[in-house]
Amino acid sequence: MPRVKFVYKFVMLNRKQIKPLSKFMSLVLRHLCSDFGLKMDKYGFVSINPFIEVLKTKFPKIERGDIEFVVTNCPKKRFEIKEDKIRARYGHSFKIEIDQKPFEPPEYLYHGTIPASINKIFNDGLLPMRRQYVHLSKTVDEAVKVGKRKAQNPTIFRVKAREAFQKGVDFYDMGEIVLTKSVQPEFLEICPLE
Repeated sequence: MPRVKFVYKFVMLNRKQIKPLSKFMSLVLRHLCSDFGLKMDKYGFVSINPFIEVLKTKFPKIERGDIEFVVTNCPKKRFEIKEDKIRARYGHSFKIEIDQKPFEPPEYLYHGTIPASINKIFNDGLLPMRRQYVHLSKTVDEAVKVGKRKAQNPTIFRVKAREAFQKGVDFYDMGEIVLTKSVQPEFLEICPLE
């Protein structure tokens, strides 16, 4: 994957603060909105001005331009700003509605996980666990990166996505990530790694 070239024009935070800011934004928008007194609509949007005030508890000099910079330059397109509202696009630990239509996925999508989960997944399918949706990757390489967050040698499941879609499973394209409610075992196979 090519390196993203960042341009730090009109950004008040320094380069070393961008990644921690992105992580804190994810934490608040995906998991802790109500803990910080933020009111979220059914699609996960919060008003940006109160959100900035929350971020100032950790980043006192933050300005809206810093947030817009993170949103624009995040390679995984984790965030979205519409008018004066912001949201995390996926990864919530609480219920939100997806405000887009399902799409017809490619023939295969991928899911990286720990090897100890193989039998359970082949019995129960892919389930969202502590999240609202199952997260799938569009490439094997991306699934390997995701799997390596939890295991040195992850197992990669190949999801027969188009077949599942044709049998009624909805998939939502969120950029680099594809979301679905679950994937039954009949649509799963181990992906051999070269």
